[in-house]
This record gives sequence, C-alpha cells and structure tokens, in this order.
Amino acid sequence: MNVKLIGHDFKSLQVELFHNEKFYCEKGALIYYEEGINSSINVFDKGVAGMLKRKLTGESIFQVELCNTNVNPKKLMVAGRVGMLPVNLKNVPGGIICKAGYYVASSDKIDIDVKMNLTSLIGGTGLIMQKITGYCTVFLDVIGTVVTLDLVAGQTVFVDEKSFICMNADMQNRMSSHFSGSNMLGGEGLTMLKITGPGTVYVTSVNFR
Repeated sequence: MNVKLIGHDFKSLQVELFHNEKFYCEKGALIYYEEGINSSINVFDKGVAGMLKRKLTGESIFQVELCNTNVNPKKLMVAGRVGMLPVNLKNVPGGIICKAGYYVASSDKIDIDVKMNLTSLIGGTGLIMQKITGYCTVFLDVIGTVVTLDLVAGQTVFVDEKSFICMNADMQNRMSSHFSGSNMLGGEGLTMLKITGPGTVYVTSVNFR
C-alpha cells in the first residue's frame, strides 16, 4: 500500500492499493476510487450500544471498506473537512485520545470508544472524547501545522483546548484543567489543558476550530 498526502493546509489522502489490500474510511470522506476497487458499507459497531457510541463520538455508524480486487495497483482518494494527520498506532499500543469526530480513515480496522471526561468539558474540548485503538495508521481531520510534543516523565505542558488534537491514551489520567485569570485576560480562555508526561501530545498551529 502506498499512501501520499496531497495539498498544504487543506490536505487530502491518495492511497494506492495492491491486489487484495483494503483501506477504510468514514462515510462521506471518499473523493474517488478507480475501477477494480470494490466499495462496501459496513456497520462500524454492531448493536444499539455500538451505534450510540459512534454517534456520541461524532462519527457515522457506517464505515466504507475499499478492497482492490484487481491484479494491478489501483488508486483512491479520501479527505476530511480540513486536513489530514497520520498517526501510527503501531507505535502507540494503548491507542490515542482525541477530540470527537476527528477520525477520517485508517489503513486497517480500528476501534473507536467513548471517553467521558469532565476535565475536557471544563477545558473546552467537550465532555465526549474518543479513544482510537488498532494496529495500523489512522488519519485524523486536522488543520494547520502539527507540532509533536514528546514529553518525558514528569514534564508538563499547558495546551490551549482549541489547539489540542490528540495524545497517548495512557496520558488521560495525567490531564487536568488549569484555571488562570491571566489566560482569560490574554485572550486564551479561562482554562488550559495541563498534560503531564511521559507520552506524546499533538497540537495544531491554529486555534479557531
């Protein structure tokens, strides 16, 4: 499978599938696919509880499965609303925590779970976040230049909630809301997200989303 990001801030994703390779995307993310690729719609989670979980996280209950049934390589393209951030879950065994509705596509099947977090509600990222796990590369809907913060044990950063993208899932218990009147007077809002390492945090260069 060959994958290429296309564009600058507003990126799309071009994927070349070899024989019998599969790719998965959110319903509505598909731009085009070549003849020889079979497209099918799957229910992402079975049962009422699974469907409710998907709706709570801002994702569709349906997922598009694309499989190259041709002996020759075939291409497809997907896109989110704004941009595209690849995160290799193979390097993050416990998965990632991100804002609800950020999932666009993945190179294999993944699991999306609901995470209710009072800290994120107070911090402005919303009560419901989503945990994404799997053994593949996942693509998130992100605008702006992405900055990766690799925190060592005990290292702490304060992140504006509008710039937060995702972090290692095991960092959730080390995230809290940091209240600051000076932040509000400076235009940053009443709270910042206080996140402590070890682990990786992804933030974006823009904060208007």
